[in-house]
Amino acid sequence: MEPMTTAQTLQYPRPDDRPRRRSRRTTVIVSAVVIVLTLIIGVIAADRIVDYTTEQRIADGLADYGEAEVSVEGFPVLTQLASGELNSVHVTAAEASYEGVDFTDVDAKLYDVPTSGSKPIGTVDGTAVLPHSTLDELAAEHADLPEGMSFTTVDGELFLKGSMLGQDLLVGIDPKADGRRAVVDATTLKLGTTEISLDRLPAFLTSAISDIVIDLDFLPAGLELTDITATEAGLQVRLHGSDVSLP
Repeated sequence: MEPMTTAQTLQYPRPDDRPRRRSRRTTVIVSAVVIVLTLIIGVIAADRIVDYTTEQRIADGLADYGEAEVSVEGFPVLTQLASGELNSVHVTAAEASYEGVDFTDVDAKLYDVPTSGSKPIGTVDGTAVLPHSTLDELAAEHADLPEGMSFTTVDGELFLKGSMLGQDLLVGIDPKADGRRAVVDATTLKLGTTEISLDRLPAFLTSAISDIVIDLDFLPAGLELTDITATEAGLQVRLHGSDVSLP
């Protein structure tokens, strides 16, 4: 084998040249990635801070109605605030009071919520429970119930409860949503162990417990009842509305 000449030797890079170049390129890439990640984390952190303060501000604004848990949904919140409107806000409250009427288990989704109070909320979907005590108060104010009767739930059905001839009297009722009213129709009568369909009784005996209307005009403008369900705690009402304004 012929010995390698000096010119041939110079054609080959030194063993340590390429690793150094690769090392410098890798360092630049890693630094760029770190910078980008730092910026992203910073933006996310700032957005979460704004998200938290926005939720607190909304909760404080609802304090007159009760202690609410507020969650501003969607990301980023910063751009939503810049547009003057929050995409979606989830509000829950174990107890709440509006216009002197008590509710429990409030769960509402608010869409297109303006960041200024001068505009109405785009859409509201929610549920809340009217406890039996609230139903009694509303019925006493808006309907003529027989004296001594009150609302109760038995086995998932709503009843008016009273007494007659020394025995428990239960009037089975069927609640229905009717715009901004709850209409309560009596269906059956139980006296002790005897159950009678109200269709078999003369109208003059059942008129006081038929077609009971509970007016819910105290609700914010734009909200209407879409469904009513009896629960052990009272009546769960489902509400829906557009362009809803809170005072």
